[in-house]
Amino acid sequence: MGTPALSKDGQSDDAATPSRGRARKILIHYPVFNRGGAEKSLLRLMAGLAARGHEVHLVLTSAGGALEAEVDPRVRIHHLRSVRTWDAGAAGRARRAWAAPMRGLRAMVGRVQESARRRRFRTMTFDAALTGLAGLSPDFICNVVQAKKRFVFVRNDPAVDRHGRWAGRIRDYHDRIDAYVCVSHFVEQAMSVRFPEIGNKLITVYNLIEPEKMLAAATAGGNPFGAGRDVPCVLSVCRLQESQKALLRTLEVHQRLLDAGIRHEWHVLGDGPDRFLLERAIAERGASGTFILHGAVANPFPWYAHADLVAMLSRYEGLCGVVNEARVLERPVIATRFAGVEEQIESGVNGLIVEQETDAIVSGMRRLLLDPALRSRLAAGGYPDALMDDGAKIDALLALIETPRAADGSRR
Repeated sequence: MGTPALSKDGQSDDAATPSRGRARKILIHYPVFNRGGAEKSLLRLMAGLAARGHEVHLVLTSAGGALEAEVDPRVRIHHLRSVRTWDAGAAGRARRAWAAPMRGLRAMVGRVQESARRRRFRTMTFDAALTGLAGLSPDFICNVVQAKKRFVFVRNDPAVDRHGRWAGRIRDYHDRIDAYVCVSHFVEQAMSVRFPEIGNKLITVYNLIEPEKMLAAATAGGNPFGAGRDVPCVLSVCRLQESQKALLRTLEVHQRLLDAGIRHEWHVLGDGPDRFLLERAIAERGASGTFILHGAVANPFPWYAHADLVAMLSRYEGLCGVVNEARVLERPVIATRFAGVEEQIESGVNGLIVEQETDAIVSGMRRLLLDPALRSRLAAGGYPDALMDDGAKIDALLALIETPRAADGSRR
């Protein structure tokens, strides 16, 4: 598990130079650019493509996302709706129930704007158009945009789709999609089993991670946990969404460890629709002094750098960005067995993988919290080259754009 030579922008040396082929015009459609793992990965991809001289257009259904200001200035941003028509989640809606008429008015204005602005793209042509399988229909890139190639990102385990939305989108659009770009080999295999009709269009391209930028960001500021602490600090970074991130189970693990006399603090960075649910559970357990929510943090890397242990205990992932970030910063990681994690962690070598059971998680956490030498050994365990080489990932995506489409609709 070595590390490739990296340029100052966190890509391999080959990635730091413009593409030898002609510049491509690439469109990416996304609903709203809020702060999250998928959005951060997309930020890096757009910056990497722009650095090679490609013309990148980001089309957002709604304006106002928290991460939009961080988009590379070379990327052209388009809003189908300039009014904010999305909400912060169930808790936010409950607190602002009185504002329902205003939300309805904004939604109506947004629909009128979107209908008019979609028409602008009917006369625009692109070498490639991309969107995600979760959250958005491929309708825009298939029925509005004129593109030579169309790709769909698959960034999560298909098991997360409990309502059949993915199946409906694949059924309706797969004949016009050139490739489904999966975030891990696990996801690619799972998709081929669940949707065999698209098996010849599946490919894995890992997310960009920009390791040098992470390392530089980790040195900004001091120790966010405070100096002189006398208990281990556990860090979790995630969207506060119970269904995928198992927030209440994480809190239960924390409480059981404390009850067993294992002192520690658990710090959580991130926000999301179930923050109110988690805050209430913390209050009910009287754990606010040891299980601490910090909200969304613009620069999480000093937190990683000073954490004693990073815990990623999700039910579902595709390829976990938090594991990438923690390992680039050489922090010990404990993770549940979710999609893609075995491509990131060799359990017992550069992290610890535990089963999706509370007892197994408590046991693994106990072992790591009580054994500083084990934590140090896992921290020094390295990381796979394939995950570190951002240049090769961009090359793979550009190769998809260049590859002629076969008679059966596959890439081959």
